Formats: sequence, structure tokens, C-alpha cells
Amino acid sequence: MKKDNVKIKDKVKNIKNIGNVFGKKGFRYGSYSFVLTVVVIAVIVLVNVVLSTSGISKKLRFDITENKLFSISEDSINLVKNLDKEVEIYILSPESSYSNLTVTEAINQYVLNGNGKVKGPNYVDLDKNPTFISENFDPDQVKGIDTGDIIVRCGDKVKVLSNDDFMEISYDYYGGASVTGLKVEQAFTSAIKSVTSDKATTVYFVSGHGEYGSDDLSELKSTLSLNNYEIKETTLTSPVPDDCNVLIFPSPTSDLLGAELENLLSYLEKGGDAVFLFDVQSSGQELDNFNDVFNRYGLRLNYDIIYEYSQANYLKENWMIRPRVYISEVTMNLNPDQLYIYLPMCRSVTMLSNDKDNLEVSPLFGTTDDSSGVNLNTKDQEKGPFFLGALSELEIGSSNHSRIALIGNCTFITDSYIDDLGDNGNRYVVSILNWMQERTDDIVIPAKSLAQPTLNMTQQSRVFVFVLTTAIIPLIIIGTGLFVWIRRKNL
Repeated sequence: MKKDNVKIKDKVKNIKNIGNVFGKKGFRYGSYSFVLTVVVIAVIVLVNVVLSTSGISKKLRFDITENKLFSISEDSINLVKNLDKEVEIYILSPESSYSNLTVTEAINQYVLNGNGKVKGPNYVDLDKNPTFISENFDPDQVKGIDTGDIIVRCGDKVKVLSNDDFMEISYDYYGGASVTGLKVEQAFTSAIKSVTSDKATTVYFVSGHGEYGSDDLSELKSTLSLNNYEIKETTLTSPVPDDCNVLIFPSPTSDLLGAELENLLSYLEKGGDAVFLFDVQSSGQELDNFNDVFNRYGLRLNYDIIYEYSQANYLKENWMIRPRVYISEVTMNLNPDQLYIYLPMCRSVTMLSNDKDNLEVSPLFGTTDDSSGVNLNTKDQEKGPFFLGALSELEIGSSNHSRIALIGNCTFITDSYIDDLGDNGNRYVVSILNWMQERTDDIVIPAKSLAQPTLNMTQQSRVFVFVLTTAIIPLIIIGTGLFVWIRRKNL
């Protein structure tokens, strides 16, 4: 009996001890923490499940990058919001292997803001579906397309974008290249605008006078295409096609024939526009018929070569000129101090005295006073400054006009040059065409800089930051930890 009583007393004592444990503050605080942790985890899991299954997660985005690399501008949002046509976007890559996050995020933004008019991204594995391109697209529209490229389509209109279209590449003084910005939004907005636009601007490249061919100007043509210009080719042996908006002459080396001159003048007299780019010639032939055209616009192309002696205005050799860029309707939206170009082996352009009320002539490029020119026929030297390019507008009647640009260099827009020194020159050409066509409705999307901001600090500030990060903050963390540990130990 006594043994039974002892056992009962022991059980009661053990129960009391257990009760004392549960009654301690430490246990109560620990229980509260555990329960709270479980609740928080459960809420997080539930929220993630709801967001992932409902699609809300795509809309709840926070782009904390300084230049909003993963967002699109209000201009682009308004463009897709007001679409009345359906746009499809295809990525020619398996979804699992496509890793360009800026591109996929941009596409998602166009889709989310497109009111159901933008579809994509649609991933296409060409290894598993090798006939996709031939079955769905006109071969002429997708020439040179490759794995990883992106197709933007609206009806029968197509734009192909490659990785190069998404990058802004800058070149240093020595020709070194680096990616300084992203043109993802610029490329997609331009492509969407192009395939949904009913009005096309057609540029014809002229051949037949020793001009550069397509293989030499693929980068320029790609840039023009990206900016919604349709590219075609023609000669002047027959009248200029009716759909021609601008003629481009990429460095003719021989003169116009009589019939060609008549066809060109007939085109210009109807309000046509033209861009003339001439490299230095060694043949000794002055292009009299071309100059006959230029004279009507208050300009003359000179048979010479220009040298620049201001060290800030040439690259390595004084014939590789960094020109002065004059402010005009062409250049006012550019930034010549940063968007600089080099013109290798230039010839000069003369702006003739003008007393015509219907003619306006303005400079485009020029040299400094520390320059000289050599006439290639007479070998005579002349001191600068010189004009290397000019713009001219001739009013025709009361409601029409014809505009031309004359530049004493063409090499700067060729592929071989661009590979070495960049494509900034192409942007000037695009701006010239926009001026000629009065394209004021274009959406201008600047590249998003990848440059990292720098913080300039005094010596005193550097010492303070060093002490703060290596001593003060670690001591605060350690002190806080000790305080919490001691407090919990005494609970």
C-alpha cells in the first residue's frame, strides 16, 4: 500500500514538474515564436500558390534597376494599348535554353499591356520543327534568320530581330568595343510599329556608278529596316519608281549619263529627296553632272582630300576626322558630344552664295580652323575650315519641297568601318531621312545605359566609410546579438 502511495506521489510530482516547465516564460515565448513562424510560412506558401496559379505575379512586378532595364516606357505602353491588329512574337529557341531575361521581361510587358492584341512569347525549337519557317513565312522576309532570333509578325508583315539589335555598342579612342546599353524596348517598339503600320517609307539605293553594294552596307540597311524603312534598289537608266520616298547614292565613282541625269532631275523636281555620299576619288574625274544637280541646291562637291590637325578632332591619323557637328533639324535630337563619328579620308563640300528665296542651305559636318585641303588635280593646298556635309531644301511651288543631303564621305557607314569604329554614323543617316520625310510621329526610345554610377569621395569620407563598415556596424551587430542572448538566458 505504501509503495502504491509513493508511486502516485511521484506521478503527481512529475505532472507538476511538467506543468512548471510549460509555465515558464521561456517556454511560452518559444511557443509563441514557433507558432508565429509556422503561420508566416503558411501565409507565404499560400500567397505564392495563389499568385502563381492566377497569373497575378506577372503584374506585380517591381523593377528596382536604376535605368528600368526590365520595364517599358509609357510611349510603348500606349502603342500596344491602342493596337487594333494582332501581333505575334516568336522566339526561335527552346524555352528551357533561352536565357535573355531582359528580352522575355520586355515581351511580357508588351503582352500585359496589349489588351490581348500582343501574343507571346511563342518558343519554337527549330531542331524539332525544322519546317516552321518555310511553312509560315515568306523566305524573302526572313533571309539569314538563325536560332535565337525573334520574329514579330502582324498579318503578312514581319520583322526579324537578332541579339545585335538589342545592344548598344560603343568604341573607345583605340577602337575597343564594349556594350554600354540595351536597346530591347527600342527594337520591339520599332518592330511592332513597323508591322502594324499601313504606311511604308521606301528607300532606294542607287547602283550603276560604282557604288557600294549590299554586302558593304548590310549594317546600314538593317538599321534603316529597324527604323521602319523599306529597302529597295534601282538604277537611273529608267525613271525613278513611283513608290520611292528617298534615293541614296552610296559613293558613286563615275558620273551620271545624260538620261540618268534627266531621270534624277525629274524625280527631284516632283518633290523627291536624296542622300549623296561621296568618298575621295583617285581617278581624276570630276563629276560634272552630279555637280549640276548640286548647284541647283546651292552646293558643290569638291575634288580634294581634307586633313585635320586639331588633335581632339582626329583619330590616330589626321585624315581620320572627327567632324564638328552643326546644330540643325537633323542633329538637334542627337547628342553630338557623345554620339561622335569619324570620317575617314573626306572631301569637302562648298555652300555656294545663295540669293534665292525658295532655297535654304545649312551645314551638317565641318572641320576646325586647324585643317587643310589638297586639290587632287592641281595639288594646291587650302587652309580650313571646311564643310564636310550640308543640307539643302528647295521649295517647289507653294506646298511642296525637295530635300537633299551631300556628305563628303561614305566609308563611315560601310560594314568594315562599323566593325572597327561603331555604327553611330547610321544614326545620323536615319535622322537625315526622318528630317526629309518629316517623320514627327516616330517614337524615340533611347537605349538604356549599363554604365555604373560612380561616387567621388574625399579622403575624410573614405576613412569614415571604412571605419563604419569594418568596426562600427560589426560591433553593433555583435552587441545586439549578445544582448538578445543574455536576455533569453535569463528568462
